Amino acid sequence: MRKTPISPLLALSSAALALLAGCISIGRTFDGNPIPREAVESIVKGKTTRAEVLEILGSPKAVESANITNLAEEAVSRYAGEELVLKIDPALFNDVYIYEQTRTKHFVLALILFNYYYSEEEADRLAVFFDKEGKVLGVGWTPGLD
Repeated sequence: MRKTPISPLLALSSAALALLAGCISIGRTFDGNPIPREAVESIVKGKTTRAEVLEILGSPKAVESANITNLAEEAVSRYAGEELVLKIDPALFNDVYIYEQTRTKHFVLALILFNYYYSEEEADRLAVFFDKEGKVLGVGWTPGLD
C-alpha cells in the first residue's frame, strides 16, 4: 500500500485550527436595584423622612453608622502625649442608608494555548444620612452607570 504525503499547507492549517479551538463569552451582570436619578432628586434635606426614603428607593443594600471607634483611635494616635478633647457630632450615631447598583461587563476568550479575561465594573452609589428625628440630613450620590 502506498501512502499519500500530507501537504505542508494542510498540516499548517490543521495545526492553526487546533490552536484556535476554544470559546468566547461576552456578558453583563447586574447586582442591586436601579437608583433612578429622579428618585434621588426627589429627596429633600430636612423634609424627607426615613419612611419616605424607603418608599421611594426601597430597602437599602446596607444600613451603617459611622465607625466612632476608628475615628477616636485615629485622633488619639495623631495627638499622642497631648491633651485631647473630642467633640462628636450626635449625627454620626444615626443610620446611613447605602444603596448601590453595579454592572459588570465580562469578556472571556479561551483558546487551547491562550486565555484572556477582561472585566469592567461600573456602579451607582447613594448614601442617605438621617438626623436624630429621622429626616434626611444629607445625600451622597455617585452616578456611575450614566
